[in-house]
Amino acid sequence: MKTNTIISAALLTLLTWPVAAEDPSKLAAELARLRSEVEALTSTLSADKEDLRARLRSLSSQKADLEMEVQREELRLKQLRETQARQKAKVAAEEERKESLKPALKKAIGVVRTACRRGLPFQLQERVADLDRLERQLEDGMLSSATVLARLWSKVEDEFRMARENGLYRQVVEIEGEEVLADVARIGMVILFFKTRDGRLGRAVRTGQGWSYRLYTSDTDRERVAVLFDAFRKRIRTGYFELPAAFPPEGGTP
Repeated sequence: MKTNTIISAALLTLLTWPVAAEDPSKLAAELARLRSEVEALTSTLSADKEDLRARLRSLSSQKADLEMEVQREELRLKQLRETQARQKAKVAAEEERKESLKPALKKAIGVVRTACRRGLPFQLQERVADLDRLERQLEDGMLSSATVLARLWSKVEDEFRMARENGLYRQVVEIEGEEVLADVARIGMVILFFKTRDGRLGRAVRTGQGWSYRLYTSDTDRERVAVLFDAFRKRIRTGYFELPAAFPPEGGTP
C-alpha cells in the first residue's frame, strides 16, 4: 500500500509540473529521476509480492503438514481406542474366568484343610490358619484366583515335603489337660514324639475324638525315644533306630 502511494504521488507530481516555468533540460532530468524512482518502487513492489507469495506457499505447506499430522493422530487415537476396547474385553473375560474358579478353589482349600486335620498334629493350628487366611483373601478379592492357586499349590508341596522329611521342632502339646511347650521329633507325617523340659517323653496318638498326647511309662520306651531326640539334636537324620510300637489299638496306651 505504501509503495502504491509513493508511485501515485510521483505520477501526480509529474502531471501537475508547470511545463512553461522550467527549462526543458531540467524538466528532462527531473522526469528521468522520477522514472528511476518509479522503476525502483516497481521493483520493490514486485519483490514484496514475491515474498508474500513465498510466505503463502510456506503457510500452505505447513497447513498441509498439519492436516496430515492431525490425520495421523486421529488414526493413532482410533487404534488406541480399539486396543483399549480389546483389552477391556480381555480383562472382563479374565475376571469372569477367575470368578468361575473361586468355587473350585474354595473346595480345594477345604480338601487340604481336612487332610491337615486328619493327619499328624504337627503345627496344626498354624497350617490350618494359613489355609483359612488364604480362603478369606480369596473371598474378599484381596488376592486373584491365580495367586490363590499358586499359594495353595505351595501349601500342598509343603505337605508333600513334610511327609518325606524328618526333623526336630518345638510346639505346644497338651499333656493331661495342660498345654506345654515341648520339643517334637517328626518322622515324616507318620509319627510325632515329644519331650518336655522336665524330661517327660511321649507321642501323639489318634483317638476317636482326634489326637491325644500320651506319655510313655516304660523305661525302655523312654530310652529309645531319648536316643532319637539326641540323634536329631546332633543333626543325624538317617540311620537305624529302635522305637516304641507306633500304632497301638485306637484308644489304647502307647
